[in-house]
Amino acid sequence: MFSIDRESIIDTLERVLKREKEEHQEISMEHKKELDNRLESYKNNPNDVLDWKDRVKLDFSTTPSGVPLKG
Repeated sequence: MFSIDRESIIDTLERVLKREKEEHQEISMEHKKELDNRLESYKNNPNDVLDWKDRVKLDFSTTPSGVPLKG
């Protein structure tokens, strides 16, 4: 006879529902505009990028407001 593991079915259904919910989430207009601006900027100048190491140095060499840290 064929037996079904109840937990397995529940886990599978939860995964499917979570995936469905994530697929249909919308982003705010503010976030959409920011993403569109970044994409357009990249399309216009794909070589204008920062290396990861340079980005980390930049992040840790200034305050959040952009003021250089004394080192």
